[in-house]
Amino acid sequence: MIDPTKVDINDLPKKFCDGALGTYSKESFAFVMTSGNNLDAYATTPQIMKSIAMWMTAQVEAYEKQFGPIDMNPPQIQSPLQMADLNN
Repeated sequence: MIDPTKVDINDLPKKFCDGALGTYSKESFAFVMTSGNNLDAYATTPQIMKSIAMWMTAQVEAYEKQFGPIDMNPPQIQSPLQMADLNN
């Protein structure tokens, strides 16, 4: 098992996670974290999943306390292809 006191999270390679999806059964949770077209799949026990959820909740609460509420409205991104482009 990894000793968390000896890990410098800033030295670890990172992927940008742009989504997640998953499922569960009585015995386990299964989920994937997406990064572009890549998927990293995980399975864990209900106890570990709850500890992950509690940690994530605490992180979001600390973030919002420092930076304000996270806007969950979808961004208004204009498509690079516009109807006017099709008339040329």
